[in-house]
Parts: sequence; C-alpha cells; structure tokens
Amino acid sequence: MAATKTTERAAKTATQAFEHVTNASSEAVRENIDRGLAALSEASAFGKQNLEAWLASASAAQKGLETISARTVAFSKTALENHVAATKSLMTSKSVQEFVEKQNDYAKSSFEAYVAELTSLSDLFSGVAKEVTQPINERINAAGQLVQTAR
Repeated sequence: MAATKTTERAAKTATQAFEHVTNASSEAVRENIDRGLAALSEASAFGKQNLEAWLASASAAQKGLETISARTVAFSKTALENHVAATKSLMTSKSVQEFVEKQNDYAKSSFEAYVAELTSLSDLFSGVAKEVTQPINERINAAGQLVQTAR
C-alpha cells in the first residue's frame, strides 16, 4: 500500500509540475505575442508617419516647382516685352550715337534685371529645398531617437 501511495504522490507531483510549467510557458508565449503585436503596431505607425512625411515632401516640391515655373514664365514674358520695346526704341534712333546709348542702357538694365531675378530665384530654390527636406529630416531624427531608446 505504501508503494501505491508513493506512486500516487509522485504522479500528483509530476502532474502539478507539468501544469505549472505549461501555465508558465503559456503565459510567456502570450506575453511575447503581446509584445510582438505591440512592436508590429508601433512599426506600422512609424511606417505610416514615414509615408506621410514623403507625401508632405512631394507636395512641397510640387508647390515649389509650380511657384518657380510661374516666376520663370513671368520673368521671360517681361524680358520679351522689354526686348520688343527696346527694339522699337532702337529703330527710332536718329543717329549712331543715340543707337549705341539706347543699346547700352537696354543691355545694362537687362543684365541688372537678370541678376536680380537669379538672386530671387536662388532664394526661392533655397526655401523650397528647406520645405521639401523638412518632413524627411524630421523622420530621420525620429528614427535616430527610436534607435537610441531601443538600446
């Protein structure tokens, strides 16, 4: 009889140990799955923010290029009108001296207008570049912070 009771106790102890190990491993698996799902959700949100940043950057680039294009067309139109007016003025010159003076004045004013427009366009390009890169830079900084907090 004593051997039977010892066997029963051993079986009961083994069963309890097995249940304890099973419960602990089930909890560990659940915790790991929950952590994995949280990480996946976080990665998905991070990816969505990256996509939004790229879209904001593309939108800023489109708007900037539209502005630059409009400015370039307007300048070209004004330059052409000035050229036509200068040509008409040159044709009404009464002497070679007057022709040369008008030509020099036109060349000087055209060059100054061209340099002013290039300076203005350079500033515009710089502003557009900053607007285009800002969302991307913010996401790069966010990625850097994420890497540092993960350490």
